[in-house]
Amino acid sequence: MGMEEQWTNAANVLVAMITTWGLRVVGAVIILIGGWMASRFLHAAVVGLLRKSPHIDLTVALFLANGARYAVLIFTFVAVLTTFGIATTSFVAVLGALGIAVGLALQGTLSNLAAGIMLVVFRPFHVGDRVETGGVAGTVREINLFFSEIDMDDNTRAVIPNGKLWGEIVRVPTRNGTARIDLRVPRPADDDVGAAIARLKGIIERDERVTQVAAIGVETLEADKYVLAAHLWVNRTDAGAVRYDLNRTIKDEFDRKPPTLVERRTG
Repeated sequence: MGMEEQWTNAANVLVAMITTWGLRVVGAVIILIGGWMASRFLHAAVVGLLRKSPHIDLTVALFLANGARYAVLIFTFVAVLTTFGIATTSFVAVLGALGIAVGLALQGTLSNLAAGIMLVVFRPFHVGDRVETGGVAGTVREINLFFSEIDMDDNTRAVIPNGKLWGEIVRVPTRNGTARIDLRVPRPADDDVGAAIARLKGIIERDERVTQVAAIGVETLEADKYVLAAHLWVNRTDAGAVRYDLNRTIKDEFDRKPPTLVERRTG
């Protein structure tokens, strides 16, 4: 075999390899792009479809949509491996063997996945609820498979592992329609306690947004002052405004000197 024939055979083999693997690479790229686009489309379609039903919570819709998206991405990855001639059965067997080791190494991540499933199944809170846990307080925006996103009061987004939300105490103020407001009014030690309580009660009862006055009384005693405390209930949406308005009204009212006994009789 001459040198020229050897170069010709080598060139034919090289062209065949480039053609074969080039087509596989192109096919793999097409599959990846198609799978990525399909996962995004399926996610949006599942959310849009489930949100049309009044019986399905947004939390469940987002969770199922994320699960569908990840399923499509996994199928895409397996399809890419098949394109390059890798036996998926052997690959699955290897993954099964590695899964045990990875599972032991990623116990925290898997516990977050399990917690995410529990959050969706039992729904102790929903998307849009206000939650308070571990020094973080804000509105739930999304519950994913492994973590949840919360918009905090300072307009920053906090990402919390689901294990923290499932395994610790979480306060959900928005689940109840009413809220309790605690007011504290310091008064001089020589101020008449009965009159001060009566004035405070009158101020609170004049506000129509107050649904119930639980208790009014002296909370603490000190040498130069005492502190009145009032516990009242309002609709949760009015809680902030009622607190601020009552504090201002109480300040203005107590800054005015109370009428004397003669003035009350003549008045």
